[in-house]
Formats: sequence, C-alpha cells, structure tokens
Amino acid sequence: MTVGNSASMQLRMAQVMTKYGSQYDSIYSSYSNKYNTFNTKKTGGSLDALNKLLEGSRLKNKSAEYRDMFSELYKNIYGLSDDGSEETVSSLQSTKSASANAGSSALNIKNFADSLKYGGEVDLDIYKTVAQNFVDNYNEMIEKVGNSDSQNVLQQGVYMVNQAKVYSSALSRAGITLGSDNKLTLNSDLSKVTATNIKSTFGDMGFASKVEQRARNINQYSGGSGVFAAGGYSSSDTLSGKVDNSGTIKSLSEEINSRTDEFSSYIDKISSGEKEFDAEEYNTIAKSFIDTYNKFLSETENSDKVGVSSKGVAAAATTKSYKFALQRAGFVVDKNGKISLGDTSKVTADDLKYAFKNSSYIEKINQKAKQASSLANSASAMGYNSNKIANYAYEIGAIYNVYA
Repeated sequence: MTVGNSASMQLRMAQVMTKYGSQYDSIYSSYSNKYNTFNTKKTGGSLDALNKLLEGSRLKNKSAEYRDMFSELYKNIYGLSDDGSEETVSSLQSTKSASANAGSSALNIKNFADSLKYGGEVDLDIYKTVAQNFVDNYNEMIEKVGNSDSQNVLQQGVYMVNQAKVYSSALSRAGITLGSDNKLTLNSDLSKVTATNIKSTFGDMGFASKVEQRARNINQYSGGSGVFAAGGYSSSDTLSGKVDNSGTIKSLSEEINSRTDEFSSYIDKISSGEKEFDAEEYNTIAKSFIDTYNKFLSETENSDKVGVSSKGVAAAATTKSYKFALQRAGFVVDKNGKISLGDTSKVTADDLKYAFKNSSYIEKINQKAKQASSLANSASAMGYNSNKIANYAYEIGAIYNVYA
C-alpha cells in the first residue's frame, strides 16, 4: 500500500462508496465490524493478503458473486491493479499544477456565474466553454489528489469528493453529472440549463468557491503559493493579433493524433521487447511529435476562441507537470510548456518506459488536441468577433497556471 494513513483510506472509501452504494455498505459493514478496514494491520493491502482473506473462514463459503465483489472493493480501496501493482503516485509538481488549473477554472466559472442575473438570459455557447474547462481541470485535480502520498492533500480530497456529493443535484441542474468515480461530466444537451441554475450553483459562495478553497489548500500542501488568477483579456487585447485559425487547429489535431499513435506504438514495441531500442529511430519519431506539438501550442495562442486557447494552456501545463519524467527521455521543457529534443545519447529503453509507458502523458496531449479541434469548429459565437463575447472575455479568459 503506497499511502499508509487514514486520509488515503478515507478518500478511497469515499470513492468506492459512491461507485457501489448499498452493495458497498452491505459487504464493507458486515466485514469491518470484526476486521477494521478489511483487517488493515494484518493484510497490508496486497493481493497476497486478499487471497488469504478469501480463503478465511468468514469468506470461504460465500457465493462466487459475493467474493468477486469483495475482491473488487478491496482492490479499489487499496489502489491495486489485477497484477497487484499499486497506482502511480502523483508527484507534488503534478498535483500543484492540477490544483492551480482547477483553482483558476473555478474562479473563471464563478466570475461567469456572478455576471448573470437570476431569471435572466445566458449564452449557452459561452457557458459550455467555461464549464468544460472547469470540468476538465476539476477531474485532473481529483485524479492527482487520489494518487498523492501526502496525508494533507488526501484529506482535502476527502473533503472535496464529499462536497461534490452535497452539490450533486445543483450540478445536475447546471448540466453537469457527478459520476460514480467522483468525476464530473458536462452533459451534451444544455438546452434546459438557465441563468438561475448556473448562478445558484457556481455563483458567490457556491460550488466553485468550495473548489477554489480546496484547490488552494492542495496547492499549498504541494509547495505552491495557493494564489490563483483567472485569465483576463480586454476586448482590444483579444482583437489584436487573434485570428480564426479553426482549419489549422483541426489539421494539427489530426496530425497530433497520428504522431501520438506512432509514438505510443513505438513505446509499446520497445516495452514488450518486440523492437530493440534504436537511438536514431527514436530521435526521428520524437522530433516529429515535438514539432507538431509545438505548432499546436503556437496556433492555440493565436486563436480568437477562448476555449481553444485554454486547451493549449492546459496542454502546456500537462507537459510542465511531466517535466522531470520527460527529461529521462531526452525532452527539454521550457517555461512555456514547449519542448525541444536534448541529448539522447544516454537514453535507454527503460527511460522511455518510465517516461511514457508508465504515464498517460501522450494520451492527455492527444485528448487536449481533440478538445481544441472540437471547440475550434463549434459555433462562431465562441470567438472574439462578437461584441458580446468581447465583453465577457475579461471575466472568463483562458486558464492560466500559477507556479509561484
């Protein structure tokens, strides 16, 4: 078990309880009455220990269905995969980055909600952009917090998932669904969402404020300053130098998809032993990915759509959070999240597996590119060529990370 403290157990149990509901209550309660938290002290949270429990007198004669459910609950609580390995522990840097993103996007959606009037009108295209940013960054924070080895960070995660449950009905009215894994999903149909729904859910002292506070605490416990800022642009700023480059964004997204597939396939073959590591071949594949990625960041910076810009910022933040892992693969990450290929003469197959096979970095970059492409080709009202959008720009901005 990676984290031997009560906060880790509480977070995992809160997540499992949400997912399994009454089934969890039945199995967990009946068993833990005699063996506290699945007999933590004796088991230590391993597959070996699980097998001993299953063969013990209290479980041996239970039905196969009951034993299977017990096994699934046990592995979820202790963060074990089917091969017995534990979940990857989040670095303080990645947790700090994720909390900064979440705090900033919470500020953005709060500002947007506060700008609305109860019973008034709401531009759902704008809301969709702001809400999707919030959902993406909230989910990223929950994921990083759940894999943290900091007791303080984990405790804040417990508070956060419980707070989300309290607001689940309000979130539903605002077009957001709280899933069984404690993550949020923005509904595809927002036609019934009203200004009142949004304002009452995310306005002053609402859910966004709760998220901002927890994100601030998590950021501080991860070595950050706990100070967030919503991205802000004046209308003159946004109209100067910004272009409608939707076609280019779509093309680059497709190219990133192709490059990431190629890169992932290469890493898989190296990891399985199907292919021997060859430095020259690796340099060619890596440089192809890097060049496309850097072009994508540059184009998102120039986009006249806040959603596209924010996805570029999120991709850069993701890269910065993986900075030290990527260094092992010869990647050099600058302060803006762009990449160059450094000295790869000492890179080994094990370094590539560490940087890419054991992380979801490539998948996340591909995801951000797809999201940017989708936003770039959505309604034109999401751009800054409308006075109404320009007026909102200062409030909703793009998501910026605070690393102070």
